[in-house]
Amino acid sequence: MNLTKGALVVTLFSMSSHLMAQVPSVPGITGNAENLTRETSDASQEFFARVSPDGKFLLYNAIDVSYSLGLTNGRIEVKTNKNYRIVRKEIGKPITNPLVNNAAYPTWLPNNTGVIFSYIKPEKAVIVRSDINGVGLNYISPGAMGEDDAEPVVLKDNSKILFTTKMSNSRMICSMDMKGGNYSVITEGAHLSLNPLNNNRIIYNIMVGKTMQVFTMDLKTGEKTQLTTGDYNNRDGAFSRDGKYIAFASNRENPKKQNKHIYVMKADGSDLVQITQGETDESDPTWGDSNLLFFSSNAEKNYNIWKANIKFNK
Repeated sequence: MNLTKGALVVTLFSMSSHLMAQVPSVPGITGNAENLTRETSDASQEFFARVSPDGKFLLYNAIDVSYSLGLTNGRIEVKTNKNYRIVRKEIGKPITNPLVNNAAYPTWLPNNTGVIFSYIKPEKAVIVRSDINGVGLNYISPGAMGEDDAEPVVLKDNSKILFTTKMSNSRMICSMDMKGGNYSVITEGAHLSLNPLNNNRIIYNIMVGKTMQVFTMDLKTGEKTQLTTGDYNNRDGAFSRDGKYIAFASNRENPKKQNKHIYVMKADGSDLVQITQGETDESDPTWGDSNLLFFSSNAEKNYNIWKANIKFNK
């Protein structure tokens, strides 16, 4: 199983464990946030939201899960069927628009000129682009660069695509040009994201000992900075649009539990504040305009996209 599909299965496994407990219908928020609102409410499991450059639309992953019975070596087994798709919606409006099936990890091309994502229908996932309506699947490269190309992001000058892929059981951050050429490996890491104002700076996850931690890296100098520490898992880092803040997910509220909550800190790792709390599980934060933060939560026993306004420390 490749990481693109595997990561989504991990999300579903986390969800199923929470179904056995009483999950609140609304994420708990601290005094560091206000105006909590549910952005999506479909029956699909929804996560990995990305806000358009103009701040008006969302792209996100959706998984529809069904079950069927089958025979394996004469034994009846339950088969899990998953349909992966990318959805677009106007922020604050109820209508959703499915764009591409068998696809995950969507993001916007600069200036709203199209969409780029991981196409998981081939045997090995590849990076593909389409127009803003999901029409026309244009392979960036004819085949996968590694075992599982995922999480693409595009520099704002359209000069490069950064993405992650699996190589020898490790998730690596790589780059290529918009035609799939000039391929190079940058460093080990996953959940890649760019600083919107300074595209030479990336943020990503990597294991440090037995825990996941958030790092940043300067692409020009190669300098790496570890922003999180501790005996708990920190992941899913995302820069605010002005590059001054970072949101991420962590189980530091209770390291004995698997559920994560959203935290915000300054870009240098200082002034950490907690945003969500309680028995729900949150992940994949992403910033909209101003202080608006989107994230996925399993409130009401289903992963949907929520949003809240962050109160920044003066």
